[in-house]
Amino acid sequence: MADTKYFSDEILASYDLSFAELEKIEKALENPEISVDDLSEMAKKCIPLIRACKDKLRETQDSVDQILKEVEA
Repeated sequence: MADTKYFSDEILASYDLSFAELEKIEKALENPEISVDDLSEMAKKCIPLIRACKDKLRETQDSVDQILKEVEA
């Protein structure tokens, strides 16, 4: 999987670790002297992290919805 090119499975399995990596990239992007090549590479690195965060949020929402269904039943 292309996602593991930049990050370990451990990082991609954890919302907190993925988000922390995104924050590191954000800080690096704030450097006004960043090259276009570096900017492009950093943007590519964000894709698997954003996917991992979205997937974890989706899973959490599904779990909460299931719990609420059970409580209402």
